Amino acid sequence: MKCPNPDCGDQVPDHSRMCVVCGVDAGVPNVRAASLPAEVGALDARVLAAENNAELVGATDVLTNFRLALEESAAVVCRSISRVNELVSSDNHLFASFYKNVRSDITLPEDNEWDRIRQSADSLLFPHYFEDLMFAALTLDGSGVNGYGGICVTLKDSAIRERSSVFEENAILFIKRHRIVAGDALPLGYKATWTNRVALCVAKLTYKLTPATTSSKYQSILMGSTARDGDFIEVHIYGPLHRRAIKHVSATEPKRAADKVLLRSMTKKLLELGATCTIN
Repeated sequence: MKCPNPDCGDQVPDHSRMCVVCGVDAGVPNVRAASLPAEVGALDARVLAAENNAELVGATDVLTNFRLALEESAAVVCRSISRVNELVSSDNHLFASFYKNVRSDITLPEDNEWDRIRQSADSLLFPHYFEDLMFAALTLDGSGVNGYGGICVTLKDSAIRERSSVFEENAILFIKRHRIVAGDALPLGYKATWTNRVALCVAKLTYKLTPATTSSKYQSILMGSTARDGDFIEVHIYGPLHRRAIKHVSATEPKRAADKVLLRSMTKKLLELGATCTIN
């Protein structure tokens, strides 16, 4: 894109947030990528095909209700109780991306397939800026992908809307499913801005609706599994997360006495911040 500064107008690199010539903020790269006309047009075509399918099977009214529910969808991040407690303990703490934690010697990659190949996958989808992305999932009820941790943190819309995009599925699974290798052009129509997230959900999930689908099924349709390799809409958030970005936290009552103490402490701090908590 061209720099938005009318006195500049130079080309801004796709991976850069700032114009390298004048320093004006050009917007976060993941949102700009999801806003490209070709991307939006391809997604619109998928939405139209999904709407036609809903009409064909008699699920148009269900789709209308599903859309309304999706307007209230939120981003949820799952972490361990110790990590969430650390975040909520101070205004000076942040949730940084996996890559920045690894680079700072805060986190070690796990010895599993996901951490061994995630950088290769992410660098294909988000070239030169993947280290700045936080990964979350789209939710309707606050539950999340608890394969990443038992504490589900729902984020405020106001804290992420300008810097977030949504993606068809887990990035690694997408790379595998489409057999993408370095140098390939990425398939279009599988990402959207946060404000257009309902369109992506409609394009992907309408085929799971029937005339008998009730609202009680919407969350399981949106998030087919809470495992790391589950089927969910992935949210990409540019930059770190602050504790004041938290809207709600849900957790299962832990068994360990030490974790119970941490959870009580964390709940108190969240309430002081104006966030809500649900302990199951």
